[in-house]
Amino acid sequence: MKKNVCNFLAVLCLLMGTVTMVSCSKDDDAPSGKQEPVVQMNLDEKAKTATIAVNKLDANTHVQLVYATARGQVLAEGFADDKGTALFKVEQLVGYEQILKVVVQENERGKTVKELKIPAATQQLTQQQLQSLLTKQAWNSVAKKSRVLIKNSDKTPYDRLVGEAQKTFKFETGGKFIFTVSSPMKHFDDKGTWTISNKVLTISTRIPIGPLEMKNVRVNKLTDSELSLLVELSDGLFLIGFEPEK
Repeated sequence: MKKNVCNFLAVLCLLMGTVTMVSCSKDDDAPSGKQEPVVQMNLDEKAKTATIAVNKLDANTHVQLVYATARGQVLAEGFADDKGTALFKVEQLVGYEQILKVVVQENERGKTVKELKIPAATQQLTQQQLQSLLTKQAWNSVAKKSRVLIKNSDKTPYDRLVGEAQKTFKFETGGKFIFTVSSPMKHFDDKGTWTISNKVLTISTRIPIGPLEMKNVRVNKLTDSELSLLVELSDGLFLIGFEPEK
C-alpha cells in the first residue's frame, strides 16, 4: 500500500510539472501587446517632396531613414512624439530614385520596419536654360546644404571635400571649368573642363592629391539664387549645395 501511495505521488508531481511547463509556454507565446510600427508616405509632386510618417511607436523612439544600399548613409533621424508618431519630409532628387530603410531603434539595436522608394524628380529646365544659368555667375558651396548619400569605398576623403571644404565652381562658356578651394586649405585649378549632354554634366578638374572626375552630375536645383548638384565621385554619391558668389 505504501509503495502504491509513493507511486501515485510521483505521478502526481510529474503531472503538475507538465501542467506548469505548458502554462509557462503559453505565457511565453502570448502577445506582448506591443504594436508594430506603421509607415505611410505621401508624395507631393508639385512641391517635389515626400512626407513620411512612422506611427504606433512608443514616445521618444529613435527613428532613422537610411539609404538602402552598401555604404548608404543616414538621410534623416528623429524621435516619436507623445502620440507615437515620427514625421519626416524628404526632397525628391532629379534623376535619382531614393530607396530608404525605415530603421527603428529597439533595445539599442536597429530594426528595419519598411523600405520605401521615393521616385526621381524630372528636370524641368531645358539644356539651354541649364547652360545659361550655370555660366551666369560663379557658385560658392554651402556646407549645410551638402551631404553624403553613399560613401565611396576607397580612402579618398570625398566626404570632407563635399561637407567641409569651402569651394567655388565657375562654369565658363566654351567648356572651361575653374575650381577654387579657400578653406581649410588653398587650391586653384583653371585648367578644368565641363560638358553637358542630355541635361547631365561631366566635370574634370584637379585637387591637391590628383585628378578629380565628377561623373553623371545631375542639376537638382538651379535658379539665380541657388544651385544643387547630385554628383558621383568614384563609387560614392554626394549632394552639393551652392549660392552665388558675392
